[in-house]
Amino acid sequence: MAVRTLLRGRHHRQSEAVTRELLDCGRPYYLFPLQLNSDAQIIVHSPFDGVRDAIDQVIRSFAKHASQDATLVIKNHPFDTGLIEYRRFAMSLARAAGIDGRLRFIDSGHLPTLLQFSRGVVVVNSTVGLSALHHERPLMALGTAIYNMRGLTWQGGLDDFWSNSEPPNMVLYHAFLDYVMHHTQINGDFYTHTGIAMAVKGAVDRLDCVDA
Repeated sequence: MAVRTLLRGRHHRQSEAVTRELLDCGRPYYLFPLQLNSDAQIIVHSPFDGVRDAIDQVIRSFAKHASQDATLVIKNHPFDTGLIEYRRFAMSLARAAGIDGRLRFIDSGHLPTLLQFSRGVVVVNSTVGLSALHHERPLMALGTAIYNMRGLTWQGGLDDFWSNSEPPNMVLYHAFLDYVMHHTQINGDFYTHTGIAMAVKGAVDRLDCVDA
């Protein structure tokens, strides 16, 4: 427990230092938030064999096609167990591609700030994609995602995203969000008594509407 606490503190300090560096230097950066390797979104709804496969393809594309002054920021998933050494793997790929000075790997960090000041965001199909759209950031979704549509995400290839992507159509985004909120979402959560009660009631009400 003590070791884990120390690691969390070190990761937080390192991530804060990287964020300050990015904001102070003013150079463009792209954010690539990772997902859990065991996530069905990766296993079933993506073209990748796993998160390492996604990292490999993103780094290779960035190295060949992104502007030479741009930085790639890979942000680990907050619930990652650390069993797979993504940092070491990513840095090894970056060194081989000659961009180790343009790659930053962070284990934490204030996501809204990182999104707000980024040049663009690459995801497989993470819900972070919705946050990227909220912040009006150009977005590339590499897997199957409910928000992956013309007007919201870049519809070309990853290689072209680094230089040709455009911000989302915010009128379309708000219409999309309104539809999703009213047709697919139920208030509540799985972590508190209040949230569970709200979720159960909302689900029952929704099922009653379907039966009616």
